[in-house]
Amino acid sequence: MPIATGSFAIKRFQILSPVKDISMTWILERMQKHFISPLDLDDVREEAIGFCHPFSGESKIENPHGLIYENVFVFGIREDKKKIPATYMKLQLRAALDALGHERENAQGVIKKVGKKVRDSVKDRLKDELLRSTLPSVRLIEILWHLNTNQIWLTSASPSVVCEFEKIFTEAFELPLVVINPGTAALDFERIQLGLKIDTQPYFDVSPISLATADVRKNHNEKNVDSNEAPLF
Repeated sequence: MPIATGSFAIKRFQILSPVKDISMTWILERMQKHFISPLDLDDVREEAIGFCHPFSGESKIENPHGLIYENVFVFGIREDKKKIPATYMKLQLRAALDALGHERENAQGVIKKVGKKVRDSVKDRLKDELLRSTLPSVRLIEILWHLNTNQIWLTSASPSVVCEFEKIFTEAFELPLVVINPGTAALDFERIQLGLKIDTQPYFDVSPISLATADVRKNHNEKNVDSNEAPLF
């Protein structure tokens, strides 16, 4: 719960649709089909992701209007993952094949290789058994939807989280979404939302700044030396 407990990173997005076209009722209807189906202890799925309650992580929001704070609707994305370490999986597979009598030396000292079909079958069954006994890791990310501007704040700057958020948001709401960064922050989003034309040419004409050294004293000393030297000609 980073909003209430301390510092947090923010990734900002802007929805390019007029505010009047998006109601709270419509948002909640779209969210219903994309709440997370959490991983259980005996679940063989490796990953689950979806919307959730922003503070408890529950796969439902009983009182969504209680999560509106001064035109800001707070909800969350939850990601459950089960992961089996690759080295551990390899060791367990080798032990399982040995227990079944595969890849052992015969009387002539030759190791009989197991076929790919048998190996894959044993591996899949072993993987399911290990996943059933693996506790899922749970990651909870809060989202702030500014209902008066259609700006969205994601409380994470992790590239993987941003990617998952963009994917599930697009699937759920089918709204045009743009990241707010130094290159887009100056755009007149209100005119865009109203369907009015804007002049984007100045943004294409921007040139990079000079990549001068950050050592100010070095630059100052070099300038003084150049000014004190006698001209060569």
